[in-house]
Amino acid sequence: LYGSSYYTGVSNIFRYEVATGDVVAVSNAEVGFFRPLPLSDGRMLVLAYTGEGFVPATIDPRPIEDVSAIKFLGAELARAQPIVTAWQVAAPNTVDYDKQIIGRGSFIPWHSLGLENAYPVLQGYKNSAALGYHVNIADPLGFARIGITGDYTPIGNLPESQRYHFDVTGAYLGWHGELAHNLSDFYDLFGPTKISRKGDAAKFGYEQLLIYDDPRRLTIKYDVAHFENIDTLPQAQNVPSTFTRLTKEQVALAYTDVRRSIGAVDDEKGISWGAVATEYQADGGSVSQLRGNIDLGVDLPLAHTSLWLRTAAGISNGASKDPLSSFYFGGFGNNYVDKGTIKRFEDYDSLPGFAIDAIGGQRFERVMLEAILPPVVFETAGVPGFYANWLRTSIFGAALSTSNGEPDLTTSLPAARTHVSLGAQSDLHFSVLYWNELTLSLGYAAAFENSRRVGNELMISLKIM
Repeated sequence: LYGSSYYTGVSNIFRYEVATGDVVAVSNAEVGFFRPLPLSDGRMLVLAYTGEGFVPATIDPRPIEDVSAIKFLGAELARAQPIVTAWQVAAPNTVDYDKQIIGRGSFIPWHSLGLENAYPVLQGYKNSAALGYHVNIADPLGFARIGITGDYTPIGNLPESQRYHFDVTGAYLGWHGELAHNLSDFYDLFGPTKISRKGDAAKFGYEQLLIYDDPRRLTIKYDVAHFENIDTLPQAQNVPSTFTRLTKEQVALAYTDVRRSIGAVDDEKGISWGAVATEYQADGGSVSQLRGNIDLGVDLPLAHTSLWLRTAAGISNGASKDPLSSFYFGGFGNNYVDKGTIKRFEDYDSLPGFAIDAIGGQRFERVMLEAILPPVVFETAGVPGFYANWLRTSIFGAALSTSNGEPDLTTSLPAARTHVSLGAQSDLHFSVLYWNELTLSLGYAAAFENSRRVGNELMISLKIM
């Protein structure tokens, strides 16, 4: 009989003589052999474990007397310090579990909230820095969470009414909410993308999984938000608002079914799509927007190489002079130090090479073709506490067509403008202290409008955690 065993620390193939009971090793694998199958010519078919998964291989199953064993740290420690072998955990039946119980009854997360941690923070508000404190409150199981941040901008060219900042966020299962006054954000200190906003905001929403069968997921989100005393559109940092009060209602549906092979660092094939309906109410009027996207990916013959077609389109029913009527586009979207997604150029409102929010339109169609090249995987680049994992590069080209309500006199159709972005982005991924991750990104894109080059953009970003 032939079988595999981890007796030597790695899965090797062993032969068992039924008549005598003798067991001998017939392989000396480096990373492991599995599922042996003897062949008629005396060789043996096995599955060899590799970085690309299980790969069929053949071996000559001859008895081996000296099989190299893996040295395990625990075994070496026990050999050097025999006292650790006496450090045994008591048998389960010797523990009085009733004495470990500190309470009985139904667990209600909101009744069990307590201080989790608190620490000083440095925040960004527009182009100024603010100092403050952040407090996290949660139940022991993490079902309910509350975050509170309060900070103040001591210097900078700001009116006194905008120097105070306050933000409270809460989450319970699929529910989430936020209350903010002059919202600030740490990452606003490092780059062009700004989250901070003047005024007051109250947000409330719910997220529900309709399909949860990984990798297939279908999610629906409901969100309601109200803004007071604003001077900038909440969804477009560089677009001034012509009103001070705004209500936003939104329903979003998102589906994803994407896959990757063993050893990949990116999704390599599949489909994802989404649809978002938004209603804005301001100054007694309302504006409705509808947009959707479909992303399709196929894997190419070269290992870990894929090609993605990303499409998006949207339409708005508002007046052309109303800032709420337009969708806004432009920029990579990454800050120098960031926490968001790495490849933001894939987002529907990103167009590298153009300034953020530089392009607007009541109707838009966006098409992007992205080629993801094979990653370079590092075996020994760094030290155990800080080392590089992989380097991945994507090449992309995006075309955006926008139009407003005014018709072209020659066609009686809305006049359209065409914008093109051509670029690439490389991402270098690090592991820090085994558990934490850093990604250093470098991107470049050239911008074209009506076949004429109008700009370019260089992006450097470090995503932390």
